[in-house]
Amino acid sequence: MSMLSALVIYGILPIIAFLAYSLLDDFTFGLLQGIRDDQYSNYIPSSRPKSPVPNHVQEVQSNDAGQKKKKSRHQYEAHEIKHTEERKGSINYKNNNYSDIDGYISQLREEFRNDPADIYKCLRLAEALLDRVITVHDGGKLQNEAIHTFLEAIDLIKAKKDSMIQNGQNILETSNGEFLKIDQEMELDHEDRSIHGLLVLTYINLGRQYYMANMFEKAVEAYRTSLQLEPKFKDALHFRASSFIILGKYDEAGSDYLTLLSMEGDNIQPEVALGMSKVLSAKESVIPNGWNILEKSLSHAIPIYTNRLSQFSQLDKSTQVGVLKDLKQLHLAMFAYHDKKSGNTELAWYNLSKACQYKMAGLPAYNFSLERQKLDTVRQIFRRGFWPSGVGSNLSSPIFIVGFPRSGSTLLERILDAHPDIVGTGEDSIFNGMLGEIRDGIVQASLSGSVENVRSVVDRFAGKVVKDTKDRWLELERNSHREEGLSQPKRFVDKMLSNYLNVGFIHMLFPKALILHISREPMDALFSCFKHDFPPGNLDYTSDFESLAQIYRNYRDIMDHWDEQLPGRVVHIRYEDIVRDMTGISKSLISLAGLDWDDSILSFHTTKYVTNTHSATQVKRPIYSDSIQSWRRYESHLEPLKMMLGESYTRHKFLTNIPGYSAHQVGA
Repeated sequence: MSMLSALVIYGILPIIAFLAYSLLDDFTFGLLQGIRDDQYSNYIPSSRPKSPVPNHVQEVQSNDAGQKKKKSRHQYEAHEIKHTEERKGSINYKNNNYSDIDGYISQLREEFRNDPADIYKCLRLAEALLDRVITVHDGGKLQNEAIHTFLEAIDLIKAKKDSMIQNGQNILETSNGEFLKIDQEMELDHEDRSIHGLLVLTYINLGRQYYMANMFEKAVEAYRTSLQLEPKFKDALHFRASSFIILGKYDEAGSDYLTLLSMEGDNIQPEVALGMSKVLSAKESVIPNGWNILEKSLSHAIPIYTNRLSQFSQLDKSTQVGVLKDLKQLHLAMFAYHDKKSGNTELAWYNLSKACQYKMAGLPAYNFSLERQKLDTVRQIFRRGFWPSGVGSNLSSPIFIVGFPRSGSTLLERILDAHPDIVGTGEDSIFNGMLGEIRDGIVQASLSGSVENVRSVVDRFAGKVVKDTKDRWLELERNSHREEGLSQPKRFVDKMLSNYLNVGFIHMLFPKALILHISREPMDALFSCFKHDFPPGNLDYTSDFESLAQIYRNYRDIMDHWDEQLPGRVVHIRYEDIVRDMTGISKSLISLAGLDWDDSILSFHTTKYVTNTHSATQVKRPIYSDSIQSWRRYESHLEPLKMMLGESYTRHKFLTNIPGYSAHQVGA
């Protein structure tokens, strides 16, 4: 009798296993936050309920007078609109209880259903749905509804606009008779905005929703429409440029950033500087003399923004967070200039260090003991004998990619996605979105004392994961105007990297699915994480040597655990082996997936696949080797991190073990 069977029979599985396993939820969803980009900007007016003050804002507040101050024009534009990554959603849901979110949305649905001609009820519903997409990571369950609700709102606003024009009313006038700039209208409630401003800002929110759904072409269309209405709207230009970067359209992104530079002069906005540095790093030629222009602007801006620290304690909390983020972005852009252009590694490291210091200053202390406790819980639960024979789906369509961030997972997914029978679905994982529901279902089944009930529940949820993944893919294809001639893929790639914690669960539901672990030379992976600007989430702590070292040690320890408890279940693939022998690795993987070889894989970088990923610019190039041993340029500065890890963790121990692949291993 297996351990799981015994636990089910004696009715103690819920207590020992799955309730303890719930500790992992925050960590899993925290890592998922890493896929979110800078289009969290808030275009939702102040009439809506506000989110609680984030904990990490409280950490930087050294002197709070407790008074609500009226924001200055600069404070609002730079720190309210452009920094709402700091919020978890603009609705005040108690303890991030997802049932509260869905309850609120149900209430708004009912209100709009009873009054379908009300613009403002429609907008409140659309924006609540968008907040849910940002807050709840369930593979985009309500994304389609959010898109259609925004489109309904736009139709209603257009109808009112046409009626006002016919009646000789001014569409630019706010409710109190003022004529404001579009960024000023963002401070107003829905009902107080001009009908023109309402339409512009709704197109922006539609673009954000498309962006969150990985529908980047449609996001560009929405931003383009807003710019047709407001040609000098800076935020629309920046958002469109960041969408162009994801699409690999660097010329178009460069054009938008040049327009922004011409509007701002020497007063470059930090997010524009950072975006421009990404474009120049990917394709320097798109902005003539771009690096020198950027360096000049940064040299002017950094002292100005640094001077704001002298009044830091007198600033309100949201502005403090904004100041720190502004400085982080400016120094990251200057790091890119010295790293990519000037070659001055000392100045590059100075700016990178400053950026990381500003980032960490806005965060609570890393909880070392809690993170280790989560790891230990997994290792205590999922041990040999836990998985009973006969429990688990026969479905083999999912392919799970796990690993440490910045280790080549996007490259691996792109290679697989280039096969006509495989589809990459990115990091917004259906499986992870259902993890709590799956766990609860198995707990309930176990209470009956029947292994057969557990088997039935596992099969049902495995089937639902696969069905919902297929439905999600089909929805994306339809929204991308690629419905004609679609053939159903045979394999779907789930690239939620933090699933290295969930291998035991994956094996329970999908014992026949591939689990691919991508690994990279440790110091290369760690340096890449340290210098990368992850959006808010657990990956923030990769900007500090001590917490980064523990996160990496935890990852290595849990991968060792799976090899010990489920020997041979996880297929290891070295990033360096892909670089030196992409064809051999790819052919072995396609064979392992039970598919025929297709030569289109050899030109994977030319496919139309796009996803919002930290490696969006790199994976649009052919295979390259310049990132191997890239940490050596900064070896002296990284020595403290190397010492914290110790020799056993800085050695690249995982060897490519794809069945049938026999080439010698790189660096073994």
